[in-house]
Amino acid sequence: MRACHHPLPPVATVLVTRRPQALRVVGALLLFIASLSHNAGAVELKDFLALPRPPPSQVIAYGAAPSQAIDVFLPAGPGPHPVAILIHGGCWSDFPGAGREQLRPLAADWARRGIAVWSLGYRRANEAGGGYPGMYSDVATAVDRLRSAGPALGLDIGRSVLAGHSAGGHLALWAAARSRLPVTSPLRQTEPPLPVRAVVSIAGVGDLAAFAPRLPGTCGSGILERLTNGSADPFADVSPARLGLPDHVGSVMLLSAVDDQIVPLGAARDYRQALGADAAARVYLRDIAGAGHFDLVTPGTPAFDLVFDEVRRALQAP
Repeated sequence: MRACHHPLPPVATVLVTRRPQALRVVGALLLFIASLSHNAGAVELKDFLALPRPPPSQVIAYGAAPSQAIDVFLPAGPGPHPVAILIHGGCWSDFPGAGREQLRPLAADWARRGIAVWSLGYRRANEAGGGYPGMYSDVATAVDRLRSAGPALGLDIGRSVLAGHSAGGHLALWAAARSRLPVTSPLRQTEPPLPVRAVVSIAGVGDLAAFAPRLPGTCGSGILERLTNGSADPFADVSPARLGLPDHVGSVMLLSAVDDQIVPLGAARDYRQALGADAAARVYLRDIAGAGHFDLVTPGTPAFDLVFDEVRRALQAP
């Protein structure tokens, strides 16, 4: 692994019963993980989407659209459990195999290792009601729902971190910094955001303006226009780099795969540089060698274990 750049210093709820078929899914996932240890090269999208997807302990709907729901994965025992608030990627778009379901293999693995997962879905840029402003409002609502619904599930909301992969990394960084939204922004909410200990951006995009030239080739034409506010200053309330260093967050960890061809190493550096001197003590970079974009979120890869270690470390921080 390449050296890290560390500076000094009414709700609808559906309970999912764990039936024998669910156990078979977990068994298939374990077999898939075992096979990865014998395969060289970065994990490809098709292999990532083919992972068996264990069902969550519970699904909480917070809106009428199917994507407006939260997968809850609970560790064994009564808790209270530390919580990773997880936001999926997928180019901010609805396409086959995408959505919060794609992170169910990761969430099941983290829960097995003692971290509860609050994995949220949201209306994406090409869904009805999604994009700007609905997508951002969905993310804020789903994150903050942990405050009211979490304690009854045995979740310790005082030990929570925000984590997101790819487009979800952008949304995790945004959700952590939304207390700094301009007062005129329609994304600003009346209730204060849920405080978290840290943000872990996994191959995420922190400076949306700097990444914008890559978006058409990576995610297709028209996505950028749906993500931004359409004004003369389109990134003012949607780019984490523009909002600044998140308030009431202990640290921001930016995890990048050295061989990532989708969100290259420069994305993390653009965000950190945009924050300027404010980033010196609280924003960290970690480059993971021998890994591609999907290795970071595929159970059984060395990169996946490094990501888990960073999340666990963030939850243990004061």
